[in-house]
Amino acid sequence: ATSNAARAERYVDFDQMEYMPEIASALDIYADEMTVSSQVQPLLNINCPNEEIEDILHKLFYNTLNIEFNIFGWCRSMCKYGDYFLYLDIDENLGVKSTIGLPPQEIERLEGQDKTNPNYVQFQSNSGGITFENWQVAHFRVLGNDKYAPYGTSTLEACRRIWRQLQLLEDAMMAYRVVRSPERRIF
Repeated sequence: ATSNAARAERYVDFDQMEYMPEIASALDIYADEMTVSSQVQPLLNINCPNEEIEDILHKLFYNTLNIEFNIFGWCRSMCKYGDYFLYLDIDENLGVKSTIGLPPQEIERLEGQDKTNPNYVQFQSNSGGITFENWQVAHFRVLGNDKYAPYGTSTLEACRRIWRQLQLLEDAMMAYRVVRSPERRIF
């Protein structure tokens, strides 16, 4: 519960940090670099010896998931929060029909709930009270720093402390100017 409160606090900070144009541009650059494509170099290469499987995967990624349009926003959100959760609307016969982005602030990753299967993972929506199975959610995360495991680490984490200091300095400067303004008028 304490780690989730700290996680929610981090996400609030990341939302506020995005209002600084430099940080918003940095997130845009990260996402743009991750999703660059051209006629020579497509966004996604699907190489499979079985042409039928390759065709199915191509339809999944390009038609159903529409990655050429959606991947930029998914990557940007993942860089911002360190996590991105995508609900997969799956039909028994058709497979993945569509996807819905889930707000990272409201999703909790549940691991180690089943003692007989240590690899069992579920996702819980705290606002809706719904529990999703592992196959219903695609969890993108920025790994490498296991400080916030099993969640990812935001690319903004390194500048969070400095951003807070800047906010405090701006507030202090504003308070100073308000306090000194009557003196300046008298002079």
